[in-house]
Amino acid sequence: MLNLTDEELVQKVLKRNFEALGELFKRYERSFYNLAYRFTGDHLDAEDLASEIFLRIYRYLPSFKINPSFAKASENTRKFKSWAMKVAANTCLTFINQSAKNKLQSADLIWMNEEGEEIRLEIEDKKVNLQEDLEKKEIEEKVRRQMLKLPRNHRLALYFYFWEDLSYDEIAKIMEVPLNTVRTNIKRGKERLEKVLGDLV
Repeated sequence: MLNLTDEELVQKVLKRNFEALGELFKRYERSFYNLAYRFTGDHLDAEDLASEIFLRIYRYLPSFKINPSFAKASENTRKFKSWAMKVAANTCLTFINQSAKNKLQSADLIWMNEEGEEIRLEIEDKKVNLQEDLEKKEIEEKVRRQMLKLPRNHRLALYFYFWEDLSYDEIAKIMEVPLNTVRTNIKRGKERLEKVLGDLV
């Protein structure tokens, strides 16, 4: 299963191969959790929301159309990623709209390591100079505070572009906005961060 592309896994899942389903979800587990956490700012809510994303992906998977015109496996994989992240983003937006908190609660730079544990970009090497450690944490806190101030669309576009490595076209499809809007959101988001953080970003 590890050597199969996302596209090939989808074909197997549609034939009720649950091992393939597990592998597909494993590949996107951290991406879904990270996106959900940015919307909820809460670990437990993010886990629940990530689970809901998984359920919707499985439920809507038959609607994902395999495009035989793609010659390269990498293009097929990217196409599935765009589709999956669109479902994930819509699920998160639905959650926010139904929540009493109607805004993003956190943009904390929290990610999951290989063991699925939360990390905050802390320096793990105990031999690292303490001064460097303090500077690292100070930079992290500055970035976190400024990310909190970005509009939701700017924050979401930046997340897809820098952390999910999606193209402008893919982000436009996911967010269902014109291409120029994506460019504007990323440009303005970067400018706002650079204005207050300077060389830190």
